[in-house]
Amino acid sequence: MKHFAVLALASAALVPGAALAQATAPAPATQAPATTQAAPASGAAVTTGATVYDTSGGVVGTVESTDGTNAVVNTGTVKAAIPLTSLGKGAQGPVLAMTKAQLEAAAGQQQAQASADFKAKLVPGATVYGTGGTQLGTIKSVDASGVTLTTADGDAVLPVTGFGPGPQGILLGMTAEQLKAAMTAAAPAAGATDAGATTDAAGATTATAGQAAAGSGEATAATKTKRKPR
Repeated sequence: MKHFAVLALASAALVPGAALAQATAPAPATQAPATTQAAPASGAAVTTGATVYDTSGGVVGTVESTDGTNAVVNTGTVKAAIPLTSLGKGAQGPVLAMTKAQLEAAAGQQQAQASADFKAKLVPGATVYGTGGTQLGTIKSVDASGVTLTTADGDAVLPVTGFGPGPQGILLGMTAEQLKAAMTAAAPAAGATDAGATTDAAGATTATAGQAAAGSGEATAATKTKRKPR
């Protein structure tokens, strides 16, 4: 079974990274918790690009997108999906009953919990899919070096950060074609490393044998030149 430590960039789509791959992808927006403070009366016209304020007039962030149910607010540090019902109407624009710092703290906690929950799903036997929806393989093992993924073309060692949640389950930020290309590109490098190690080992063996032979020759010469006592 071929085993590759693949070094390649995954397309920055959905999840961070790829095969030993340092790619990162945009993190999904965190669902903001229900607010405990009362915002001004709802009914704010929420549009993409609108600035969201807190109840004291401080800027919380900018509406990056809205689907009619939630508005994704980008604070510059995190992205949080805010229910439109949690946004009130203020003199300057949409108002949220949380400050920027409070929203970022809540989003950070949720992201950390979501990350821990997802990593618990990275277990041997779990199926992994690519960004195109194609099944890439199954997880063989998970350790400090990363995740070993068994594919039809061999095993590939991937960083844990290369995986994320997807519509079908565990998702790797590469298509099947990209992963195969990365593994193919890694093969010559792996072969060169193995060949170099073999050459070094062979050289060391030859040198040792030569030293042994030289030592044997010296011993023989000493025996031939030593005279018998009279």
